[in-house]
Amino acid sequence: MGSLAQVNESALGLTLCMVLGAVLGACAQHKPVNPLNPPTQATPEQSAERERDSQPLKVVQARPNDSSSQPCLINFDNEAALEHIYGQARSTLAYRTTRIGFGPLQMCDPSKHSDCWAYRQRCSRSDVNLDTIGLTHFHLNMEGGVECYTLPDPGDGLGKGFGKLVDFKCTDVDWTKTPRVLSSHNQNQWIKIWVGNLDNHAPMYFDMDSISVLSDTSIQLWFRKRDGTWWYWPELKAGNTWTIREHVRDVSEVRLRGTKSSRPSSYVIGSLVVRD
Repeated sequence: MGSLAQVNESALGLTLCMVLGAVLGACAQHKPVNPLNPPTQATPEQSAERERDSQPLKVVQARPNDSSSQPCLINFDNEAALEHIYGQARSTLAYRTTRIGFGPLQMCDPSKHSDCWAYRQRCSRSDVNLDTIGLTHFHLNMEGGVECYTLPDPGDGLGKGFGKLVDFKCTDVDWTKTPRVLSSHNQNQWIKIWVGNLDNHAPMYFDMDSISVLSDTSIQLWFRKRDGTWWYWPELKAGNTWTIREHVRDVSEVRLRGTKSSRPSSYVIGSLVVRD
């Protein structure tokens, strides 16, 4: 009987331990996540630096007030958007692109072309533009990974691109149907986000609901309000989708860059949601 009591007592202790562990684990799972801190207003010196990085959008149109703003998901998988990038970013390089009239796509020459983009996606009432500052391109990496480099030019004169390995042979893929993520060229690259009028691409004010920062480099996020002031978060950690709509309202542009506290590598954006 004594040994049976000891066994029962031991089993009870083990059960209580398991229950307590489960409760603590559940509590840990439901531990509230620290809310996003409000952004910091840039100093005059920081604002001047942002203005020097790239000339801000000077003449910005007000948004239509005849209906509520519409959310638009930008996840870099849009076929029409990929089709309108020089070479369809077939080697992952999203070059700054332009087109004159109905002519062929060509790489942007800022001294000659006024309307250029690296990624432009049409939404319900506007187009959302992602552009690079200071460099000719950023990367639109293929979500499935790069398997091989296709040997022949597919016939459009724009060169080779990454393909899929099938039976040990590199085969072409449809680059416009290949899911992507945005990756900066390096940690220090600035990427600018702005919204344009569908007809003339004139810049418009917009809101940003959220941004998904993939592993494993955190980002800075800056935005310019209607009154011309700059605000920023010095670090939005990687591996999170950040809801920022409460603060990023009625802005003319948003800018991204890697943080200095992260290891020196490219930052990766999975998606963002914009309201025009």
